[in-house]
Amino acid sequence: MKILFALVCCFAVQCGLLSAGEHSGFRVQKDVAQYKGSDYSNVVHVARNISLEQAFEIAEANSEIDYFVYMKGGSMVLEIPPDVAFEYANDPFGLVDHTRFIYDSGKRGTGYCRIFKHGDTVFFKKEGMWLGSAPGLADAYFKE
Repeated sequence: MKILFALVCCFAVQCGLLSAGEHSGFRVQKDVAQYKGSDYSNVVHVARNISLEQAFEIAEANSEIDYFVYMKGGSMVLEIPPDVAFEYANDPFGLVDHTRFIYDSGKRGTGYCRIFKHGDTVFFKKEGMWLGSAPGLADAYFKE
């Protein structure tokens, strides 16, 4: 009986892991995020340090949201190139900071950037969508 119980538990855990990240009414595109070169003018809402389930609830409750990007990994720094003009008036959701950061190459830099950490979620309308690679860091979820 104990062996049967253990097998049932193992099966339940496996099923739970297989469905993690899947949600009825949404399609997932793994390892992508809004591209750093985007102006993020299509942002509808921002939530920090939430669960994926909470992100689904927010997206379902707001008809303006077409997709969202959920940070599943550590931290991601999206620098704004120095030749791109930036004004805080164009950042109504407070996503941009002026700080020191480290480029993917390991080189240190200082400037404007968007910093995202595990659980941070940005909700977008489809117009203006521009996805870039974010392996192991973020996934995008689209309403169907």
